[in-house]
Amino acid sequence: MQLPVELQLDALFDFEQQLQALLDGEQYELFQQQQDLFSDQIKALLDTNSSEDLAVVVEQLKILEAKIAALQIKSDTCYQQLKEKSLLQKRNKSKIKAYK
Repeated sequence: MQLPVELQLDALFDFEQQLQALLDGEQYELFQQQQDLFSDQIKALLDTNSSEDLAVVVEQLKILEAKIAALQIKSDTCYQQLKEKSLLQKRNKSKIKAYK
């Protein structure tokens, strides 16, 4: 038996908050794994509910869409920072080797 669309949406909002917390806690690997599961749950919500059911919660879907966009921006920023930090560490390592 399928949960009502409102309960499914509530679960997705909770999940989005958990993903935010993972990024805030710098748990990037777990974030990536959970992000895939989150994506699957969103797809399931859209695939298993009728257009009529989804029309009733269109405003909540728009809010969720905005939260996901903000989460993506935050994720991209964290990724870029990690990339830069890694590059800096590689450069420092090369400098240390050069001094030896």
